[in-house]
Amino acid sequence: MTNDLTDEEKRQINSILIHIISETNGLSLNNTLELLTLSPYIKGKTKIHRVVSDFVSTLKEFQHNSIPIDSLIDHPLAQSLFYFFKNFPISYHEEHIHLTGSLDADFIWSKIKVLLNQNDGHIYLKKINAIYNTNIKSLSGVDDVLNLIQLKQGEEFKRYLQILFLPKLILRNQKDHEDAAYHMATKLYAQYNVGNIRLKFTLSRSTGIEEEKIPGQSTVSEEDTILGLYKGFIRFKKENPLFNFVLSPSFRKEKEFYDIENFPSKKDHFDHQVKLLLSLLEKYPELREYLLEIDTVGDEKNLYRKAHFEEMKDGLRKLQYHGIKIRSHHGETWKILRKGVQSVDNAMNIWHIDTLEHGLSLGINPNFYFHRIFQQSIALNDINKPILPNTQINEELEDFNWINQNIKFKLQKGERLSPEERIEFIKTKFHNAREIEHYQHDILNRMINKGVSLVALPSSNLKLTGCFPDYKDHPFSWWEKKGVQLGIGTDNYITLNTNYIKEMMILLFSEPENLKITKLLMVATKEKRRAYISHLLWKMRKSNPL
Repeated sequence: MTNDLTDEEKRQINSILIHIISETNGLSLNNTLELLTLSPYIKGKTKIHRVVSDFVSTLKEFQHNSIPIDSLIDHPLAQSLFYFFKNFPISYHEEHIHLTGSLDADFIWSKIKVLLNQNDGHIYLKKINAIYNTNIKSLSGVDDVLNLIQLKQGEEFKRYLQILFLPKLILRNQKDHEDAAYHMATKLYAQYNVGNIRLKFTLSRSTGIEEEKIPGQSTVSEEDTILGLYKGFIRFKKENPLFNFVLSPSFRKEKEFYDIENFPSKKDHFDHQVKLLLSLLEKYPELREYLLEIDTVGDEKNLYRKAHFEEMKDGLRKLQYHGIKIRSHHGETWKILRKGVQSVDNAMNIWHIDTLEHGLSLGINPNFYFHRIFQQSIALNDINKPILPNTQINEELEDFNWINQNIKFKLQKGERLSPEERIEFIKTKFHNAREIEHYQHDILNRMINKGVSLVALPSSNLKLTGCFPDYKDHPFSWWEKKGVQLGIGTDNYITLNTNYIKEMMILLFSEPENLKITKLLMVATKEKRRAYISHLLWKMRKSNPL
């Protein structure tokens, strides 16, 4: 349908949409579309009316699970929404973006081709083939790079961490980091109206995990990393004074991820990094305005008990005494939902985090989640198939508080349940869901009372966890109604094939009835003055005549 529209018709749709949104003060998407359909602005404009009507129908199909969200994102009216968000007068706060997964293929190619042409280029190519499970003789251009760094359909969290290797390979000195920061800021500012970046990056890549080791990076110091990123962003800020940023050094949580050659334990290495970070702030006081926090990242599936939080506790407390805030990736992935909630609980109680990144385990509806476990279990049981060990279903069943353990054993053996046993199964999963729902609300209420904010990452959560079936099930709107302080992020937007405005549109399309455009703008811009948002909408109307 896009090819059917002239440039003038596309301009008219952009302007008409802006007029409707501004005149109604940013209602929900459904309300906006209804008023747009009835608007005199499109009366007599047959093609434009057809575009609007088709989008309304397409949105309904998406809501009824008939089509994927990409059919909406690619629609001409969605492109006009993109135009609206891109041209909103206040820039957006990208609250969660990682360095390595947000460098585009052009930038990586400009660096990697130099590296591969060196005398030891074969060493790097061998490592690339090992990580990406390929047998390539060389990389020939941008398309080859893009194929390696973007997550494929069906690939999940573990693979996601692996394919971030190529961007890590090119960040070899302070100048590389400076170039990367400047390139990122330039692209996000120009293409997606992102004027505030909270950048997450690994302070030290030293690790005992063999596949995570980067050839030739022993010379890249923590100081080079921080100063390079700082200089790159400052360079862009001098050209665009309204731009701002926060540097958020990130530390891997996994027990094996530390400099095993120079430190006896992860705790010793982390404490050393804390001292180094504080010494850099003393040495370079100009960093204090921008290095305000740290984050913890990595695969948390096996990191949920109190003991798992002890190694980093002392170092984090020392940072807090020096005014550094703590953010943490928790509730992102889990073996069982209860442990995903438990990990957030311990992050709050032991680490005293200021912001929760992802937090998906606090948004999954336990009643829906566990009823799906029940349905999947019964579907297998109906055909006498056993529930196998080390599967998500089996892990959850093992965690149930069974009154009759024999039901679990029969499910695991593939022996048919009797009607009475099925009823008992339903009751067991019901009470399990109720306990976890109570646990979730307890933590969310504490977050609200303590002012702990939460950053939502729809594409990352859907593509990497597999714990909810569709974007429509993302809990952003529910969190917003409950009163949680929210932010929006893309995580690794190149790796995940998304962008900041696309994430905003995903949230809007997923909750077209209740999420107001004005509220979404307030979350994205961090602008709390609703009247000022209204003024800016009217300003957009004036600058986009019909």
